Amino acid sequence: MRYMLAPNNTLIVRGPASLQLLDGEALVLGAPLEQNRKLVVGPEKQLPVEARSEVGLEILLGKSGEIFEIEGSTIPASWNTAVDALAEMRQGKVMVIGTTDVGKSTLCTYLLNNLLHRGLSLYVVDADIGQADIGPPTTIGSSFPKGFVSSLVDLSPKALIFVGHTSPSQVETKMIEGIRRLSNHDQDSLTIINTDGWVLDPEAILYKIKLIAAIEPDLVLGIATGTELQPILSKSRTRSMNVEASKEVLARSRSDRREIRMGGYRRFLDGGRTRSIPLQKVNVRIPKRLPPLQSPKSRELNNLIVGLLDDQGYLLQIGVLIDVGKDVLRVHSRCVDGVREIEIGYVKLSTDGTELGYFEM
Repeated sequence: MRYMLAPNNTLIVRGPASLQLLDGEALVLGAPLEQNRKLVVGPEKQLPVEARSEVGLEILLGKSGEIFEIEGSTIPASWNTAVDALAEMRQGKVMVIGTTDVGKSTLCTYLLNNLLHRGLSLYVVDADIGQADIGPPTTIGSSFPKGFVSSLVDLSPKALIFVGHTSPSQVETKMIEGIRRLSNHDQDSLTIINTDGWVLDPEAILYKIKLIAAIEPDLVLGIATGTELQPILSKSRTRSMNVEASKEVLARSRSDRREIRMGGYRRFLDGGRTRSIPLQKVNVRIPKRLPPLQSPKSRELNNLIVGLLDDQGYLLQIGVLIDVGKDVLRVHSRCVDGVREIEIGYVKLSTDGTELGYFEM
């Protein structure tokens, strides 16, 4: 359908949907919307289209897709204050923290687009392992943005680290080590670090304080609806700035998040096949809480997610462990060269990316 959007108003497009700009000028999270370029909005996702003039849009809505128009912008004024602060920094590390459904990834996208517009060199680390955008769920990803994006999903991975779980509470040490490794990768750019939404309970507060101390960001952006981040920010010896939560945020249920994760697995599993990998050719890394390969309980490892790693420990591809043989592992994955190590994780998957549960630890 064709939709006319009034100047200075914003159209919220919730997926599944697609849209194209037919005429006029509009922005999506600070990025100019290119004429006749098709943008796809996935299920349980949304995009704000902000009109700079009268705008004509061609919109296709999926079964549960919807649109609604609001007056003005959905972008809080404090987000532009944050853009100015980061533009003044030019280099260093910025960590974004906040609970779920406040718009952390949206803020990171907005910062990225506006800072690219100002000519800064950027590096992004996506450490939200449950709702990962750059890589598949269970991974920490990084990227050098080359141009404007409508979502962090649009970024091409530069490096990925496999942690094997979707909850940071189960892999705290691996999370801190992985984020530190990726965030120290580039010293000449401004690094934006997106984090998970685990911030409210006492264990989460201690974890975030430890994470900030280990990464040593030059600035922490706390995105919140109230004072929920004060226990973290007040105890961290790091400069911080509070910003408002995203307006018109899309609240997601646990099942919504599961659906998004499964879509993330499928992005990296589609087109794969089951292959036999000789154990003599790779090192297999098994967390202590999982049974050994050659044990009566090795069947419990079937359908666990695995990371196929290179000789430096970076993820090449994820896969699904089908079963353990005497001398081989049968793994379903896309074809990839240079595998030197296979690391077993905790999430149980089918080969089509459907979550089957978690290994009971």
